[in-house]
Amino acid sequence: MATKKDPYATTPKIDFSKPVDGSILKGESVLVTGGANGIGAGIATAIAEAGAYVTVADINPTAGEELVSGLVEKGLHVQFCHTDVTSWSSQLETFKRVLSFSPSQTIDVVIAVAGLSGTSIRHWLNGPTDANNEPTPPPTRVLDVNLTGVFYTMHLALHYFRDTGVAESSVRSKQIVFMSSLAGYLALPMSCDYQAAKFGVRGLFKSLRTRTGVLGEGKPMLRCNLIAPTFIKTQMTAMLEEPLKKIEIPMAEVADVVDGCMRLVANEETVGRAIAIAPSRDGKPGSGNFDLCDDYEGLDAGRETLNKLRDGTLGGDAVADLGVFTDAQAYTAARK
Repeated sequence: MATKKDPYATTPKIDFSKPVDGSILKGESVLVTGGANGIGAGIATAIAEAGAYVTVADINPTAGEELVSGLVEKGLHVQFCHTDVTSWSSQLETFKRVLSFSPSQTIDVVIAVAGLSGTSIRHWLNGPTDANNEPTPPPTRVLDVNLTGVFYTMHLALHYFRDTGVAESSVRSKQIVFMSSLAGYLALPMSCDYQAAKFGVRGLFKSLRTRTGVLGEGKPMLRCNLIAPTFIKTQMTAMLEEPLKKIEIPMAEVADVVDGCMRLVANEETVGRAIAIAPSRDGKPGSGNFDLCDDYEGLDAGRETLNKLRDGTLGGDAVADLGVFTDAQAYTAARK
């Protein structure tokens, strides 16, 4: 039974040797934003295969409808909602559709994956000027999608968790999984908007994760956890494989992210933890993932990230060479 925890504590460091049992998700109502491609599609598929009712929300209707069609043909419970996460009204409509799609008229798990790659500050500095040779405003689309969009998603999740949550006798908590990035922990040169947004998502997570009773008396416990991927191999990042290989920065697979996400959503005993997604060590999905220890004891993840840089898991000294990529549209795309 889900019970409220110490309001200032997170649960112990994740034990990655334990198997993941996704059967607990059967019948759950789950929303995955940015679920039409890449990481989001992998997560949505895995959760649907576990028996959940999954809503794929994405701005790309072609990819979203194609994904959902294939999953529905397999007998899985999946729907697509065309969604612009930067629009409050668009997200609000999507949440209403999640409710109506659920047999129990509830929302149980929200996974905020939607995001864009960044814009290099070089583009801002070398960008156009107006008639008076004054700079034009820098683009804010990345901040709008990667941070404001996640803030909207979080707010709506809390609202519907509270309004549709059953009494404390529920065996399941309500959950938000925040998709940050290792760019929320390590420097990503020249990509100010992307890095600021991912640090911001980490801030949302840290601000909310210990407030397990925020939904109110007689309501389910709230669980918040975070995923921080390294560079992930997707169709979007194919152009980066050779450049990253040259500077010896390894890439992980979508399956590694899926393993990390399933480990969070399927375990009621995990609260307030942040998982780094790193390349598998032995070809087994998730075998390179590790708990960032993003808490006081772990020096806000400083200890673990430094250790993983030193042992080469995250690319070692080569991370400093990321500055050779002057176009952040390319090198930050890998973290979508």
